[in-house]
Amino acid sequence: MPNLAVESLTLSHFRSHHVVQIECDARPIAIYGANGVGKTNILEAVSLLSPGRGVRRASAEEMTRRPEALGWKVKAILRSQGRLHEVETWSENGAARQVRIDSKAATQVMLGRIARVLWLIPAMDRLWIEGADGRRRFLDRMTLSFHPSHADNVLIYEKNMRERNRLLKDRVKDAHWYRAIESQMAEAGVKIRAAREEALAHIHASQEQAETAFPTANLTLTNAESIDIPNNSDELAVLFADYRNRDIDAGRTLIGPHRDDLYGVFAAKNVPAKDSS
Repeated sequence: MPNLAVESLTLSHFRSHHVVQIECDARPIAIYGANGVGKTNILEAVSLLSPGRGVRRASAEEMTRRPEALGWKVKAILRSQGRLHEVETWSENGAARQVRIDSKAATQVMLGRIARVLWLIPAMDRLWIEGADGRRRFLDRMTLSFHPSHADNVLIYEKNMRERNRLLKDRVKDAHWYRAIESQMAEAGVKIRAAREEALAHIHASQEQAETAFPTANLTLTNAESIDIPNNSDELAVLFADYRNRDIDAGRTLIGPHRDDLYGVFAAKNVPAKDSS
Protein backbone atom coordinates (compact mmCIF):
# COMPACT_ATOMS: atom_id res chain seq x y z
CA MET A 1 0.00 0.00 0.00
CA PRO A 2 1.67 3.26 -1.12
CA ASN A 3 2.03 6.29 1.15
CA LEU A 4 1.25 4.37 4.32
CA ALA A 5 2.74 5.83 7.50
CA VAL A 6 2.09 6.12 11.21
CA GLU A 7 2.44 9.81 12.08
CA SER A 8 1.57 9.54 15.76
CA LEU A 9 1.41 6.61 18.17
CA THR A 10 0.15 6.73 21.75
CA LEU A 11 0.19 3.78 24.16
CA SER A 12 -1.64 3.73 27.47
CA HIS A 13 -1.12 0.92 30.02
CA PHE A 14 0.09 -1.31 27.19
CA ARG A 15 2.48 -4.09 28.24
CA SER A 16 5.44 -2.49 30.04
CA HIS A 17 4.47 1.06 29.03
CA HIS A 18 2.43 3.34 31.29
CA VAL A 19 2.15 6.15 28.76
CA VAL A 20 4.18 6.55 25.57
CA GLN A 21 3.70 9.07 22.78
CA ILE A 22 5.74 8.92 19.57
CA GLU A 23 5.59 11.49 16.78
CA CYS A 24 7.00 10.29 13.46
CA ASP A 25 6.58 10.45 9.67
CA ALA A 26 7.00 8.27 6.61
CA ARG A 27 10.76 7.80 7.02
CA PRO A 28 12.10 4.43 8.27
CA ILE A 29 12.53 4.22 12.04
CA ALA A 30 15.05 2.24 14.06
CA ILE A 31 14.09 1.51 17.67
CA TYR A 32 17.03 0.74 19.94
CA GLY A 33 17.62 0.29 23.65
CA ALA A 34 18.60 -2.16 26.34
CA ASN A 35 16.89 -5.51 26.73
CA GLY A 36 13.55 -5.33 28.49
CA VAL A 37 12.80 -1.64 27.93
CA GLY A 38 9.78 -2.36 25.70
CA LYS A 39 11.01 -2.11 22.09
CA THR A 40 9.04 -5.13 20.93
CA ASN A 41 5.99 -3.87 22.80
CA ILE A 42 5.97 -0.80 20.55
CA LEU A 43 6.16 -3.02 17.46
CA GLU A 44 3.32 -5.12 18.84
CA ALA A 45 1.22 -1.98 19.28
CA VAL A 46 1.83 -1.05 15.63
CA SER A 47 0.84 -4.56 14.53
CA LEU A 48 -2.55 -4.05 16.20
CA LEU A 49 -3.35 -1.37 13.62
CA SER A 50 -4.19 -4.32 11.36
CA PRO A 51 -6.61 -7.24 11.79
CA GLY A 52 -5.63 -10.12 14.05
CA ARG A 53 -3.81 -10.69 17.32
CA GLY A 54 -0.55 -8.92 16.49
CA VAL A 55 3.04 -10.09 16.28
CA ARG A 56 2.83 -12.18 19.46
CA ARG A 57 -0.65 -13.61 18.80
CA ALA A 58 -1.45 -12.68 22.39
CA SER A 59 -4.87 -12.32 23.96
CA ALA A 60 -6.15 -8.85 24.82
CA GLU A 61 -5.78 -9.67 28.51
CA GLU A 62 -2.09 -10.51 28.10
CA MET A 63 -1.37 -7.06 26.67
CA THR A 64 -2.42 -5.09 29.73
CA ARG A 65 0.17 -3.49 32.01
CA ARG A 66 0.78 -5.31 35.28
CA PRO A 67 0.06 -5.14 38.15
CA GLU A 68 -2.67 -2.55 37.48
CA ALA A 69 -4.52 -4.70 34.88
CA LEU A 70 -6.86 -1.81 34.10
CA GLY A 71 -6.97 -2.51 30.40
CA TRP A 72 -4.98 -0.83 27.64
CA LYS A 73 -5.31 1.46 24.65
CA VAL A 74 -3.37 2.11 21.43
CA LYS A 75 -4.12 5.23 19.43
CA ALA A 76 -2.54 6.21 16.12
CA ILE A 77 -2.77 8.85 13.43
CA LEU A 78 -2.38 6.88 10.22
CA ARG A 79 -1.72 8.32 6.79
CA SER A 80 -3.16 5.98 4.17
CA GLN A 81 -3.79 6.61 0.47
CA GLY A 82 -3.53 10.36 0.89
CA ARG A 83 -5.87 10.57 3.90
CA LEU A 84 -5.35 10.83 7.64
CA HIS A 85 -7.21 8.39 9.88
CA GLU A 86 -7.47 8.28 13.65
CA VAL A 87 -7.31 4.64 14.73
CA GLU A 88 -8.02 3.52 18.29
CA THR A 89 -7.99 -0.01 19.63
CA TRP A 90 -8.36 -1.01 23.27
CA SER A 91 -9.42 -3.62 25.78
CA GLU A 92 -11.08 -3.22 29.15
CA ASN A 93 -10.85 -5.78 31.95
CA GLY A 94 -9.44 -8.45 29.65
CA ALA A 95 -12.35 -8.30 27.22
CA ALA A 96 -11.88 -8.72 23.45
CA ARG A 97 -10.26 -5.72 21.86
CA GLN A 98 -12.42 -3.04 20.30
CA VAL A 99 -11.70 -0.79 17.34
CA ARG A 100 -12.68 2.74 16.39
CA ILE A 101 -11.75 4.42 13.10
CA ASP A 102 -12.27 8.18 12.76
CA SER A 103 -14.42 8.19 15.91
CA LYS A 104 -16.73 5.44 14.61
CA ALA A 105 -16.98 1.89 15.92
CA ALA A 106 -15.35 -0.53 13.49
CA THR A 107 -14.44 -4.17 13.07
CA GLN A 108 -10.91 -5.51 12.86
CA VAL A 109 -11.59 -6.44 9.23
CA MET A 110 -12.13 -2.73 8.48
CA LEU A 111 -8.57 -2.04 9.66
CA GLY A 112 -7.35 -4.07 6.69
CA ARG A 113 -8.92 -1.58 4.31
CA ILE A 114 -6.78 1.32 5.50
CA ALA A 115 -3.61 -0.40 6.78
CA ARG A 116 -1.76 -3.38 5.32
CA VAL A 117 0.86 -4.52 7.85
CA LEU A 118 3.30 -7.39 7.36
CA TRP A 119 6.09 -8.45 9.70
CA LEU A 120 9.08 -10.75 9.87
CA ILE A 121 10.39 -11.20 13.40
CA PRO A 122 12.94 -13.54 15.04
CA ALA A 123 10.16 -15.73 16.44
CA MET A 124 9.29 -16.61 12.83
CA ASP A 125 12.71 -18.04 11.96
CA ARG A 126 11.20 -21.54 12.06
CA LEU A 127 8.40 -20.61 9.66
CA TRP A 128 9.48 -23.10 7.00
CA ILE A 129 10.19 -26.06 9.28
CA GLU A 130 7.19 -26.02 11.59
CA GLY A 131 3.49 -26.61 10.89
CA ALA A 132 1.48 -25.25 7.97
CA ASP A 133 -0.66 -23.00 10.21
CA GLY A 134 2.06 -20.37 10.59
CA ARG A 135 2.84 -20.32 6.87
CA ARG A 136 -0.84 -20.04 6.01
CA ARG A 137 -1.27 -17.08 8.40
CA PHE A 138 1.79 -15.42 6.86
CA LEU A 139 0.43 -15.96 3.35
CA ASP A 140 -2.99 -14.61 4.34
CA ARG A 141 -1.43 -11.47 5.79
CA MET A 142 0.44 -10.94 2.51
CA THR A 143 -2.78 -11.59 0.60
CA LEU A 144 -4.59 -8.92 2.63
CA SER A 145 -2.15 -6.38 1.18
CA PHE A 146 -3.63 -7.03 -2.26
CA HIS A 147 -7.20 -8.03 -1.34
CA PRO A 148 -8.69 -6.34 1.76
CA SER A 149 -11.85 -8.45 1.32
CA HIS A 150 -9.77 -11.61 1.87
CA ALA A 151 -10.32 -11.38 5.63
CA ASP A 152 -14.11 -11.36 5.16
CA ASN A 153 -13.95 -14.47 2.99
CA VAL A 154 -11.75 -16.29 5.51
CA LEU A 155 -14.18 -15.44 8.32
CA ILE A 156 -17.18 -16.65 6.28
CA TYR A 157 -15.39 -19.88 5.37
CA GLU A 158 -14.24 -20.62 8.92
CA LYS A 159 -17.66 -19.85 10.43
CA ASN A 160 -19.37 -22.31 8.07
CA MET A 161 -16.65 -24.89 8.52
CA ARG A 162 -17.19 -24.83 12.29
CA GLU A 163 -20.89 -25.52 11.67
CA ARG A 164 -20.01 -28.38 9.31
CA ASN A 165 -17.53 -29.83 11.80
CA ARG A 166 -20.25 -29.91 14.48
CA LEU A 167 -22.42 -31.99 12.17
CA LEU A 168 -19.49 -34.26 11.36
CA LYS A 169 -18.68 -34.86 15.03
CA ASP A 170 -22.32 -35.71 15.67
CA ARG A 171 -22.12 -38.13 12.71
CA VAL A 172 -25.07 -36.50 10.97
CA LYS A 173 -25.48 -38.15 7.55
CA ASP A 174 -28.55 -36.37 6.18
CA ALA A 175 -27.28 -34.39 3.16
CA HIS A 176 -29.89 -31.65 3.67
CA TRP A 177 -28.04 -30.43 6.77
CA TYR A 178 -24.83 -29.97 4.79
CA ARG A 179 -25.79 -28.50 1.43
CA ALA A 180 -26.27 -24.84 2.38
CA ILE A 181 -23.19 -24.87 4.60
CA GLU A 182 -21.01 -26.50 1.95
CA SER A 183 -22.30 -24.10 -0.69
CA GLN A 184 -21.21 -21.10 1.39
CA MET A 185 -17.88 -22.75 2.18
CA ALA A 186 -17.30 -23.40 -1.51
CA GLU A 187 -18.16 -19.86 -2.55
CA ALA A 188 -15.81 -18.33 0.03
CA GLY A 189 -13.18 -21.04 -0.47
CA VAL A 190 -12.81 -20.38 -4.19
CA LYS A 191 -12.29 -16.67 -3.48
CA ILE A 192 -9.72 -17.46 -0.77
CA ARG A 193 -7.63 -19.68 -3.05
CA ALA A 194 -7.86 -17.25 -5.97
CA ALA A 195 -6.69 -14.36 -3.77
CA ARG A 196 -3.78 -16.40 -2.39
CA GLU A 197 -2.69 -17.44 -5.90
CA GLU A 198 -2.91 -13.85 -7.12
CA ALA A 199 -0.84 -12.63 -4.16
CA LEU A 200 1.89 -15.14 -5.02
CA ALA A 201 1.78 -14.00 -8.65
CA HIS A 202 2.30 -10.37 -7.51
CA ILE A 203 5.27 -11.45 -5.38
CA HIS A 204 6.89 -13.37 -8.24
CA ALA A 205 6.42 -10.40 -10.58
CA SER A 206 7.98 -8.05 -8.02
CA GLN A 207 10.97 -10.36 -7.60
CA GLU A 208 11.59 -10.41 -11.35
CA GLN A 209 11.52 -6.62 -11.53
CA ALA A 210 13.60 -5.99 -8.42
CA GLU A 211 17.18 -4.76 -8.82
CA THR A 212 18.63 -6.30 -5.70
CA ALA A 213 20.95 -9.06 -4.55
CA PHE A 214 18.34 -10.30 -2.09
CA PRO A 215 17.70 -14.02 -2.73
CA THR A 216 14.52 -14.85 -4.61
CA ALA A 217 12.11 -17.69 -3.89
CA ASN A 218 9.74 -19.81 -5.90
CA LEU A 219 6.51 -19.92 -3.91
CA THR A 220 3.65 -22.29 -4.61
CA LEU A 221 0.35 -23.11 -2.96
CA THR A 222 -0.05 -26.75 -1.97
CA ASN A 223 -2.58 -28.68 0.10
CA ALA A 224 -2.38 -31.44 2.67
CA GLU A 225 -4.30 -33.95 0.52
CA SER A 226 -2.18 -33.33 -2.61
CA ILE A 227 -5.27 -33.07 -4.80
CA ASP A 228 -6.40 -30.45 -7.29
CA ILE A 229 -8.76 -28.06 -5.54
CA PRO A 230 -11.41 -26.80 -8.03
CA ASN A 231 -11.49 -23.10 -8.85
CA ASN A 232 -15.24 -23.26 -9.39
CA SER A 233 -17.58 -23.02 -6.40
CA ASP A 234 -20.04 -25.63 -7.71
CA GLU A 235 -17.23 -28.13 -8.24
CA LEU A 236 -15.77 -27.40 -4.82
CA ALA A 237 -19.18 -27.97 -3.22
CA VAL A 238 -19.33 -31.35 -4.98
CA LEU A 239 -15.86 -32.18 -3.63
CA PHE A 240 -17.01 -31.37 -0.07
CA ALA A 241 -19.99 -33.68 -0.60
CA ASP A 242 -17.78 -36.46 -2.00
CA TYR A 243 -15.53 -36.29 1.08
CA ARG A 244 -18.43 -36.17 3.53
CA ASN A 245 -18.32 -39.80 4.68
CA ARG A 246 -14.56 -39.65 5.13
CA ASP A 247 -14.91 -36.40 7.06
CA ILE A 248 -17.57 -37.97 9.31
CA ASP A 249 -15.11 -40.72 10.22
CA ALA A 250 -12.45 -38.11 10.97
CA GLY A 251 -14.85 -35.79 12.78
CA ARG A 252 -13.58 -32.76 10.87
CA THR A 253 -13.22 -31.28 7.39
CA LEU A 254 -10.15 -32.73 5.67
CA ILE A 255 -10.08 -30.73 2.43
CA GLY A 256 -10.35 -27.09 1.49
CA PRO A 257 -8.34 -23.87 1.72
CA HIS A 258 -7.94 -24.31 5.49
CA ARG A 259 -5.54 -27.13 4.59
CA ASP A 260 -3.46 -25.05 2.17
CA ASP A 261 0.27 -24.73 2.69
CA LEU A 262 2.94 -22.39 1.33
CA TYR A 263 5.88 -24.20 -0.24
CA GLY A 264 9.04 -22.23 -0.88
CA VAL A 265 12.23 -22.98 -2.81
CA PHE A 266 15.47 -20.97 -2.82
CA ALA A 267 15.47 -20.18 -6.55
CA ALA A 268 19.23 -19.79 -7.12
CA LYS A 269 20.03 -23.33 -5.93
CA ASN A 270 16.62 -25.01 -6.20
CA VAL A 271 16.78 -25.90 -2.51
CA PRO A 272 13.55 -26.14 -0.46
CA ALA A 273 13.21 -23.31 2.05
CA LYS A 274 12.94 -25.81 4.90
CA ASP A 275 16.45 -27.05 4.05
CA SER A 276 17.97 -23.57 3.66
CA SER A 277 19.64 -21.51 6.38
